[in-house]
Amino acid sequence: MEETEKNPFLAGPVFKPLLNFMLPVLLANFLQTMYSAVDLMVIGRFANADTIQLANAAVGTGSMIMVMVTYVITGLAMGTTVVLGQYIGAKDRNGASKVIGSAICIFVVLAVGLTVIMEILAPTFASLMNAPSVEMTTLYLRICCGGLVFITAYNVISGIFRGIGNSKLPLLFVGIACVVNIALDLITVCILHWDVAGVAISTITAQAVSVILSLVVIRKTPLPFDVSAKLIRFHAGFSSKILKAGIPLAFQDLLTNLSFVVINSVANQLGPDATAWAGIASGYSVDNKLTVFTMIIPTAFLQSMAVFTAQNVGAGNRERIQKGLRYMLMSAVCVGVGLALLCEFGGSVMARIFTNDTETIYYAAQYLKGYAVDCLVCTSMLTLLGYFNGCGHSTFVLVQGLIGSFVVRIPVILLLRNYDGVTLTHLGLGCASATVASLLICIGYYFIKMKKNTIYPAHM
Repeated sequence: MEETEKNPFLAGPVFKPLLNFMLPVLLANFLQTMYSAVDLMVIGRFANADTIQLANAAVGTGSMIMVMVTYVITGLAMGTTVVLGQYIGAKDRNGASKVIGSAICIFVVLAVGLTVIMEILAPTFASLMNAPSVEMTTLYLRICCGGLVFITAYNVISGIFRGIGNSKLPLLFVGIACVVNIALDLITVCILHWDVAGVAISTITAQAVSVILSLVVIRKTPLPFDVSAKLIRFHAGFSSKILKAGIPLAFQDLLTNLSFVVINSVANQLGPDATAWAGIASGYSVDNKLTVFTMIIPTAFLQSMAVFTAQNVGAGNRERIQKGLRYMLMSAVCVGVGLALLCEFGGSVMARIFTNDTETIYYAAQYLKGYAVDCLVCTSMLTLLGYFNGCGHSTFVLVQGLIGSFVVRIPVILLLRNYDGVTLTHLGLGCASATVASLLICIGYYFIKMKKNTIYPAHM
C-alpha cells in the first residue's frame, strides 16, 4: 500500500500526475525534434547560396527517412515501456528486471541490423524519394545511420524511464544533447562549411553525448528493477511479451511514415519543370519539420496515456483508467483546435523560422492549409491509441494503421497525383483523410469492446 501511495499514477488525483508526466515528455519530444530542425535552419540560412535549395531538400528528405527508421525503434521501445509499466504497477521487481534484460538484447540486435541495412540501401532510398540531389541525400543518410546505435540506445533508455513513471530524466538527457547539436551545427556549417555532412555529424554526435550522460545517471539512480550481466539475455516469455507489444506498434509507425514517404515522393515531382520541383521539394522539406513539431503534443498524449494505462492495468485500477481517458480526450479536443488554427493561418510565419527563401515559404504554407484538418483530429486519435497500447491491444493498433496507410492515405495521394492542378494543399488534405478514418475506427472499436466487456485484460 505504501508503494502504491508513492506512485501518483496509481492513487490520488488523476489529471495532475498525468499533466506532470506529460509536460516533460512534451519538452523532451520538442528538444529531440530540434535535432533535425536545427539542421534545416542552419542549412537554410548558412549553406552555399548556389546549392541552398538542393541542400534543404537533401536534409529534409534524408531526415524524413531517418524519422521513419526512428519511429520503428520508438515503436518497439513503446512495447518495452508498456510491458515494464505493467510489472511496475504490479510491484513485481523480478519481472521488471527480466523485461530490462530482454529489452537490452533485443535492441542491440535491432541497432546492428538497421545500421547494416541503411548503410547499404541509402542510395536506393534517396532515389525512391525522388530527391533533387541523390548524392547529398545519400551522404546525409549514411552519416546519420552510422550513429543508429546511439539513436536506438537513447530511445530505449527514455522508454525505460517513462515506463517507471519518470519523464524528467529523458528531458535532461535530450536537453543537453540539443545544446551540443546546435553548437556543432554552427561550427561545422558556418565555420568549416561542411554543409550537409556537417549537420549529419552534429546530429549523431549529440545523440552519443545523450546516451553517455544517461548511462552515467543510471548508475547513480535508485531503480525499481535490477541490471546485471546475468540478467542481460533473452528471457523466455519476457522477450516475447516485449515483441508482442512492440512489433505491431513499430510496424504501425513504419507504415504510417512510409505513407508520408510516398507523399514526399509525390511532392518532389509536383510542378511543370525541374526548377519548380526544387522549390516545391524545398518547401515540403520545411513542412516535414513543421509537421513533426505539430506532432509533438499528440505524441506526448499517446505516450502519457500508454504509461498511465499500463501501470493501472498492472494494479487493476479499471475506474481510474476510464477517468484518465476522459480527462485526456477533453484536453485533446482543445489542443486539436489550437493546432488546426495555427497551421491554417500561421503557415508562412512558421516556415520563416527555417528559411528566408520566398518560394520555399510559399510552398510550405500551401501544404499546411490542408494539413490543418489532420491536426484537428490527430491528438484525440493518438490518445485513444495510447489507451489501447496500455491495455495490450497492440494488434488492433497495427490493423487500424494498415487501414489508414494502405486503404486510405496512399491510395488517395496516388489518385491525386494523376490530376492536373494538384497542389501541396491537396496533398495535405489527402494526408488528413487517413487520420480521420483512424479516429472513427478507434471510436467504433472502443464502444464494441466496452459493450462486450473485453477491453481490459481478463485479470482485471
